[in-house]
Amino acid sequence: MVKQYLLFDLDRTLWDFDGNAERTYCAMFDEFELEKYCHVDFHTFHNKYRIINDALWDAYRNGTLCKELLAIQRFSLTLAAFGCNAESSEIIRLSRKMSDYYIINSTHQRSLMPGTQELLQWLKLRHDRFVLAVITNGFSETQMPKMKTAGLYQYFDFFFLSEDLGFMKPDRRFFDVAMQRMGVTPEQCLVIGDDYKVDVEGAKGVGIQQVWYNPKTLALPAGCLPPTYEIRHLMELKELLATEEREM
Repeated sequence: MVKQYLLFDLDRTLWDFDGNAERTYCAMFDEFELEKYCHVDFHTFHNKYRIINDALWDAYRNGTLCKELLAIQRFSLTLAAFGCNAESSEIIRLSRKMSDYYIINSTHQRSLMPGTQELLQWLKLRHDRFVLAVITNGFSETQMPKMKTAGLYQYFDFFFLSEDLGFMKPDRRFFDVAMQRMGVTPEQCLVIGDDYKVDVEGAKGVGIQQVWYNPKTLALPAGCLPPTYEIRHLMELKELLATEEREM
């Protein structure tokens, strides 16, 4: 039987990034008494942080911002949005402490996206049919520990992290290197991810079929072609794969 290689994105696809991150940031807000600096409540702080963080991650993926600056500026610029001086030694020191706190404490979070455990257990029983890989742009020092903490590590045969490969999704070289290391062709692979631009378009660029995991029922980005498949819940992937299995 020919094996199929399932390449899963991690954050917001298997690991509940938004829920886990919010709990970590809430604890951080209290730990560092950030209300004294910002004079706003946690939710106001967090909403502004998410906007700034998303913009910085776009710059990081585009190669215009290095990892070290991203790790600090996501906090210093958020503090600056509430009146702090982002270039002061006090705010820079505080931002470094916040970055270290997040990196350590986020890896202790265990919440998964609905259906993750059930899907992976089902796939594990079919290891003769499916080979599982993780493909992620997240920082190496957080991605591996949080997979182990959340009980995900045991299910996967391969782990492809952008820092280790030297390329970030959606760069076609990320997928080319991953396939080369697994010794497979695009036809043997299926990419599953929540980020249309990063996961779906990245896979399309190298001829890999895609499953867009879209639990929030987002609209297809303007001018973009539909993915090979689209699902709202991870267990829909089980049904999709089971149907293919029956038809073989």
